[in-house]
Amino acid sequence: MYDSLVKFSHCGQDIYCQSVPQQCPVCGGAAVSSWRLEEAPVTIPSPIVNGHTQRCSFVLKPTRGHFLGEYDGSADLHVGISSSTGMVYHYNESGTHKDSVGWEQTVSVPLVPAHHYSLLHQWDSYLEEFSAADHWHPHRYLSGK
Repeated sequence: MYDSLVKFSHCGQDIYCQSVPQQCPVCGGAAVSSWRLEEAPVTIPSPIVNGHTQRCSFVLKPTRGHFLGEYDGSADLHVGISSSTGMVYHYNESGTHKDSVGWEQTVSVPLVPAHHYSLLHQWDSYLEEFSAADHWHPHRYLSGK
C-alpha cells in the first residue's frame, strides 16, 4: 500500500501534503489553530495499489515505468485483469501473458463484488478460457483483425 495524502484548505486554496503541517506551506500562517470545520484535514487514500493483491479487478499501469515518480501523464498505459489470486492477465504485441510480478503500482477497479461468491469461484476458469481465445494472437495486436 502506498502513503495516503492529507488534504486541507487554507488561505483560499486546497493543499495536499503527506502529513499535517504546523504552518501552512503556502502562506506560512498557523494552519492548525485557525482551521474551521470545512478547512480541517481529511485523509485521501492513495489510488495506487499493488495489482497482485487486487482480486478479480481491472488494473491499469504505465506501459513503461511506474506511476510514482516516473509517469508524466502523456505516456501510454497498459491494462490487465487480475485473477482471484492476483495473477494479472494482459495482452501486448507478443500475445497474452500471465504475470505474478510487475503490476505493483496500479490503479485498480474491482469487477466482481465480493458477495458474488459463485462468480468468484468461476472467475479464473473464465479468465483462462477467454485469454486463450484466437482473437488474442500476437499478429492481431496492432491490426485489430
